[in-house]
Amino acid sequence: MAERPPPTTKPSLRRRFATWFGLLFVVGAVALRVLHYQGTVDVLVRDVDVQLWSRLAAVKAQERFAPDTLLHVHARTANTLLPDVPASPARRPRPLFEFIFPAIDAWTTGWFAGVWHDDGTLVDDLDLPPGLAWDARWRDRLDTIWTTPDGRFRLAATAGAHQTTLVVGTPLAGLASAERRAALFQVATFFLWVPLLLGIAWFLFARLLEPLGRITDMARRIRAGTFDERVDVSRTDAEFHEMAGALNEMLDRLDAIRQSQARFNADVAHQLLNPVHAILLETEAAPRRSAEQAAEALARIEGLARRVGAICDVLLTYSRTGGLDPARLRPIDLEPVVAAAIDRVAARANDRGIAIDPPPVGVVVRGDAALVEEVFVNLLANAVEHSSASGRIEIVASGDGAGRRIAIVDHGAGVAAADMPFLFERFHSGKPEGGHGIGLALSRRILLSHGGDLAHAATPGGGATFTLRFPAATSGS
Repeated sequence: MAERPPPTTKPSLRRRFATWFGLLFVVGAVALRVLHYQGTVDVLVRDVDVQLWSRLAAVKAQERFAPDTLLHVHARTANTLLPDVPASPARRPRPLFEFIFPAIDAWTTGWFAGVWHDDGTLVDDLDLPPGLAWDARWRDRLDTIWTTPDGRFRLAATAGAHQTTLVVGTPLAGLASAERRAALFQVATFFLWVPLLLGIAWFLFARLLEPLGRITDMARRIRAGTFDERVDVSRTDAEFHEMAGALNEMLDRLDAIRQSQARFNADVAHQLLNPVHAILLETEAAPRRSAEQAAEALARIEGLARRVGAICDVLLTYSRTGGLDPARLRPIDLEPVVAAAIDRVAARANDRGIAIDPPPVGVVVRGDAALVEEVFVNLLANAVEHSSASGRIEIVASGDGAGRRIAIVDHGAGVAAADMPFLFERFHSGKPEGGHGIGLALSRRILLSHGGDLAHAATPGGGATFTLRFPAATSGS
């Protein structure tokens, strides 16, 4: 026999959730932080440019309306150009913002300015950094803002009122420092917050899976033999409530099947043990009997053996209906099926002088011909057993669009009131001489497996009527 391959173990739901959620969260967090960092840098640069334009406008107004203040070259002590105005206390950054961007305050004191004639002669300046001298290309960049090629300064230029060029600028070291702090803040918070949030998500998801863990523990206890275990619906969340209810219903059904199977096994054992014990008693007494008595004992043993065989045949048929494949259900004409069943009980009916109506014509149902024949054999045999001598068994066909009905009507003693509640139970027989009591239970099970049913009703005037209901089927379906 080929070895069964070992079962593959898939990653746990918690691990798969953590992997995919963590991957999406990390990618999203990185993307958002990159966008936030880029937006922060853009805001800082725009703030620098706005202040550059403001100070350049101030220089231009001063040069136009107070030109005498520009006559003092290098008048740094007079501080005539771009006086620093402290920020309003109400608009000062918050401490956390100052921690992240400490160089912002430096921009308010790091400004410089210069005024040059068109020939490059310096007219006045304020804190010009060393190395920053007149550049004729500035004339081509009037009314624009740019960064020097070495990346050290941000400059803005405009034309003055006296054939001059006005230039205002600020060193970019403070901005670069603020950008580094912003990047460091994004990286630090990423490595601090992302593991923390993923850990919280792992913990919360584990809490969400607790009902599944309880169900798994319950399944293990059931496997160990505690069949009365059920899911505590009061402790399950709304999302698991329906599943828990369905599981409890399934477990109730399985428990009912288990108990029914246990009773069935006990009944089978009882039905088989009776004839087996009788056979053993006959064989033990055989050596002490005469030839005539031995022949009678053999006849009784044969009858008991046939009874055991009949029980086994019925049990095999009963087991076939439990796993009936729907593919075996085909359109069948009931006329030959019922005719074959009548032939099987004809000998017993003729012995008692009982007439059976001919089979119905033109009735087509969907089913398994062999199993349906067993149903008719069981019902016709019961009708023969319970009918009065020289009686008649009628077979009446009817139906509509919902299905077909075949009624087997006898005019005998009918079903006793005491037997009515147990009519379709296994191993319950209402026959005076006894029986294995599986026929009606088997017949109904076969009809149910076909999507139909078997029902009983008292025949008017005495007797029993068993009605077989089949789903509708056409010969071409």
